[in-house]
Amino acid sequence: MSDLDSAELYTKSPYREAFSIVDRYVEDLESGIESGQRIELNVEKIENILLIGIGGSGIICDITAQLLKNVGINAEVTRNYKVKPGSWDLAIAISHSGNTAETLEPVLDLIEKRIKCVFITSNGILEKLGKKFKIPTAFIRGDVPPRYGFPNMLGAALGVIRKLNLMSLNIDFQKLRSFQSRIRENVKTDENPAKKLALKIAETPLPIIYVYDEVRNIGYRLKCQLNENAKTYCGFAEIPEALHNEIEGLPPNSLIILPRSSKESWEISKTIETLIKYLGEERCVSLRAESKEGFQEDLEFFLLVDYASLYLSILRKVDPLILPKVGKLRSLNKTYEDVLRRAREKLGEA
Repeated sequence: MSDLDSAELYTKSPYREAFSIVDRYVEDLESGIESGQRIELNVEKIENILLIGIGGSGIICDITAQLLKNVGINAEVTRNYKVKPGSWDLAIAISHSGNTAETLEPVLDLIEKRIKCVFITSNGILEKLGKKFKIPTAFIRGDVPPRYGFPNMLGAALGVIRKLNLMSLNIDFQKLRSFQSRIRENVKTDENPAKKLALKIAETPLPIIYVYDEVRNIGYRLKCQLNENAKTYCGFAEIPEALHNEIEGLPPNSLIILPRSSKESWEISKTIETLIKYLGEERCVSLRAESKEGFQEDLEFFLLVDYASLYLSILRKVDPLILPKVGKLRSLNKTYEDVLRRAREKLGEA
């Protein structure tokens, strides 16, 4: 097993490039917010919002939808080729590349139906559709893989909902930088919770993340980052539901990872305590952020899981930047070609 405290590790490619991107996390979040706040859009009322995205962009939709639901706005997420039925006052489409077929297909239908939209993208066909149909677009950095664009895309989404006066969020960027400084590469494992988590996961062939409402997005982000950055299969289930079925088939060599929110209900707390006692502390790991302040807590969690996934990629000796299987499957799926052709026809390029 590699020594995560060896400074030499972080000077080697591809880890040098990966960590240099994540180290700009807070700056990317801030610049994304600024980009989102620059949009211009007039909507008389916004009560029902549809968010469209998949993969690295889809998790941004999940987070945004949850924030909007917390203030009483009906927000739904679609991750496939169809528009969810509903009376949508606004649709927010997020595609890092601007060429995501699962996002472009519903966008084309929304344009046909004259539903007001906002785009968040770096480039591609989505940007061109925005220009042609005068759809407000918040631009994000496109020089990184989509999952590494997470803070910039999240910032853009936060900026959009701020600009539309849908909600306000107080983010302490200095506090977030301080937390990041305690999980960076130069911090020794004994004092670094992200390194400790990576080492714990590296010891098991089957990590499984158990979540509940308040930490669902955090757990899902961790799952995806372990999949993509560390090339690690990871189970994912919700409690208490998983304790009524999945636990019967739980492999004895699995590790249960439990993100824990300061907003956790007493019922969930008692359930988790019982689960840990039943399985044994050696088979369970609880994750907690330092902050206990609303969305600030979530942002720290997102930082923690991103760094942990990169440390695990080192332990697994895999490249955290490339996705050969995802790319291969996309090239074989002719659906993408059909959707992109339809989009280009809409632009008059076919």
